[in-house]
Amino acid sequence: MMPAWALFLLSGALVVAAGTVLSHYGDAIAARTGLGGVWVGAILVAAATSLPELSTNLYAVRQGHRSLAVGDLFGANMTNMLILALLDLSVRHGRVLTRVAINQALVGALAVALTAAAAAGVLAGERLSLGPLGWAPLLIVAGYVSGIRLVHVTRKNPLFQTEAEAKRAAREAPPLPRAVVGFVLAALVILAAARTLAASAADLAAQLGISSGFMGVTLLAVTTTMPELVTSGAAVRAGAYDLAVGNLLGSNCFNMAMLVALDLADGHGSLLAQVEPRLATSALIAILLMGQVLLDILHRAERRVWYLEPGPALLILTYAFGLYLTYESGQ
Repeated sequence: MMPAWALFLLSGALVVAAGTVLSHYGDAIAARTGLGGVWVGAILVAAATSLPELSTNLYAVRQGHRSLAVGDLFGANMTNMLILALLDLSVRHGRVLTRVAINQALVGALAVALTAAAAAGVLAGERLSLGPLGWAPLLIVAGYVSGIRLVHVTRKNPLFQTEAEAKRAAREAPPLPRAVVGFVLAALVILAAARTLAASAADLAAQLGISSGFMGVTLLAVTTTMPELVTSGAAVRAGAYDLAVGNLLGSNCFNMAMLVALDLADGHGSLLAQVEPRLATSALIAILLMGQVLLDILHRAERRVWYLEPGPALLILTYAFGLYLTYESGQ
């Protein structure tokens, strides 16, 4: 029998590799179908890069590891903002967050609102449960649908790509049939590896003497967000800053919308009411990180201090402090 850490590393590597392929072909499908230059394309890419979280956490919930699943979603929202900070620091001249459309702030505000609803669901407990589902996931789905419609209605310019960039992406993308086949095959690999990843993460948490919730916020979240890192990193290198930022903020929105699927898979009342209370701390830290990103987008300052610009540096420090608070809140 392979040890838990080896199973975690092996299944995690499969999820990362397949997730990267899946996000690449998801982007190709968006470009080939003409969706890449509008909000739907960005949502498709965000959903594609978030599939590892969805499949892994569905298996985790079915195996009874509720805190592991919810911790992964809150931790993924934190990790996505850490990725954004690292990508901002990787650009030598200028800043990523000052070169994106101002209406990116709408996507960020939506992510903040949805994460706040999830945190409230953890803190409220069973008192406001609505039958087999918690009230918070239902509110989150309604907010997600309304929010993405608002993003579409209020945008004046293409949010993630110019028309010329969209046409160039369509020309350079793999043929649509190949992209669809690659997308489906990558999704199947993720679904196959997700069960082992969830089970080995829970076993590894027990062996390390940490809670499954903290395991979800840290190691599992870092593993399942690797496709976002690869996709957004490639977008920054290509100068497509809007796509990179939109993918990360959009993934945070999609991560919260997943909660209704996890609640349905659990089928035992409010899912959020049954997780470790400390996870509310990680949700609030994710909100704090996204708030800092929103301030950077709206402030649009270009100044750097010794290359390490204060905005991204503060994000990294907040992320590290958030992990410490999450760990200590459960002691």
